[in-house]
Amino acid sequence: MVVLSGSNAEVMAKQLAEELNWAHSSIETRRFPDTEGYIRIPDDVIESIRTEPVVLVSNTFPDSGIIETLLMLEAINDVRTGNLQNLREIGPQSLDDVGPGVLLAIPYFGYSRQDKRFRPGEAVSARAIANLLASRCDGIIVFDLHAPKVLEGLSVPVAFTSAMPELAAHLQKGNQSQISSYLPTRERLREPLKWLMR
Repeated sequence: MVVLSGSNAEVMAKQLAEELNWAHSSIETRRFPDTEGYIRIPDDVIESIRTEPVVLVSNTFPDSGIIETLLMLEAINDVRTGNLQNLREIGPQSLDDVGPGVLLAIPYFGYSRQDKRFRPGEAVSARAIANLLASRCDGIIVFDLHAPKVLEGLSVPVAFTSAMPELAAHLQKGNQSQISSYLPTRERLREPLKWLMR
């Protein structure tokens, strides 16, 4: 497998690749002056995306993370389906479809706390974002989701994992003052404390 990342989770993607002894490649990301995003898979990465399953590690926070993630998934899917048409006619314009094999790992799932509708007319934002992402990948891995139930019944398999055991171990070593920097909200500090009490 190859681990891919853009601008918002590169460190974690590199650590994952190193831990699993897999290759890591960066997808080119940048912003135009009007702040629109630009995504490009480097030429030297295209073949590995076509020959191996891939894990894209990307956060969906802040909002620009959602767009970056969607654009990277779109580019990965184009490469895997062989859709390489380009205006400069560089390289082959089409190749055979290599089939499914795109997993999305989301360390920080933005909008995860918007998982219920409290008043008529409200969007269930977590579900809306998840549906968009699921339409572009073959499976999703989510870390420490606020309410996993909101992702039930998506069009792709979803796996949930937790960093709470590691955070609890970190707390046990006397690192309480550093722990809040790892958590999206202060109330989330209760989760690793629950693990400590086990």
